[in-house]
Amino acid sequence: MRDVFRICEEKKLKGLRVIDAHIGSPSHEPPKKISSILRSIEKAGSEYLPFEGMDTTRMKVTEFSKKFLGRDMDWRRVFITNGGVQALSISFLALRNKKLLIPSPAFPQYFDQMSLHYIKYDTYNSMSEDLVNEIISKLSSDVGAVLINYPNNPTGYAPDNSALTDLWDELKKRKILLVNDSAYSQLYFNSKPVVPGDIIVDTFSKTFGVPGLRLGYLYWEAEEVEKVSKIVYLSSAGVSEISQIVLNELIDSASEDYFEKVRDYYKRKRDLISSMLKKEGFVFPEPRGAFYIFASHEKMKSSEELAERLLSRNDTAVGIVPGRAFGSSEKWFRISYGKLPEEDLLDLVRILSEEIDRL
Repeated sequence: MRDVFRICEEKKLKGLRVIDAHIGSPSHEPPKKISSILRSIEKAGSEYLPFEGMDTTRMKVTEFSKKFLGRDMDWRRVFITNGGVQALSISFLALRNKKLLIPSPAFPQYFDQMSLHYIKYDTYNSMSEDLVNEIISKLSSDVGAVLINYPNNPTGYAPDNSALTDLWDELKKRKILLVNDSAYSQLYFNSKPVVPGDIIVDTFSKTFGVPGLRLGYLYWEAEEVEKVSKIVYLSSAGVSEISQIVLNELIDSASEDYFEKVRDYYKRKRDLISSMLKKEGFVFPEPRGAFYIFASHEKMKSSEELAERLLSRNDTAVGIVPGRAFGSSEKWFRISYGKLPEEDLLDLVRILSEEIDRL
């Protein structure tokens, strides 16, 4: 992913057109303009704050959770983090003495952090239509926690709510923790997803379209919450006061009407690119949320070769991410349509088809 990003940026610096289908970034507006919030801040940054987050912000997160996730949270178990990635890292550090079962295909950070923290892990098929049996069948006697992420990155797939609640029930019986990376919980196209889990990792980058603010949170309903507090302190000693003030305002401004408009915005993009890709012979799991498509084609043997061809074009270069980055095979690749206007979506599918026909 870093290689694709670097090459795309180099081409832009040379004045070439690049279609950024590799960047997993949102493009919707937040519920309140950031500039107006910043102008209203009279004083901030002159005092040290609680490293867990300001009490007001932690309470705001519980309001958000109850209203939009359907979860009642104890605010004293909420930790404000520098984006979802720090929340993930804290979770993995706290669980490093356990073996984890993680999804594949999945967000590349999962695999990188397993390696960084020397955590033992196995994988399960995140696209399985029988999720409960898929995960239960992969549980070894030493697995202490299972990680889920739905709607999923890179596929956009999400199972039925009954599968998620049944899974949590089964894991509770076995005294195995469920960690839920709910980054895309508000970006769904079918029924509203439930958000089960003993540990909830979330990011407001995707929720409110503000990745530059690096805002997330960790909810720890499991044991050893004091250990988590210590890791938060040692890893960052907290989040910027200004960012937390902005987050408070964004949560206050959020509404179901706002999220309905956000979902409709991405659904129109999904419907357009999905229909075009299908006409060109691409296959992919049905994207039920997020803003990704994880695609394959019978003519394609290697998505890495396809990615290289797309980047080497002289007219319009295209960035995609090969499947191996997500723990999958080279027969698959991810498209992110979150930032792409209609013109780019049309050209993306046309260029993909041209390069597929040349393989």
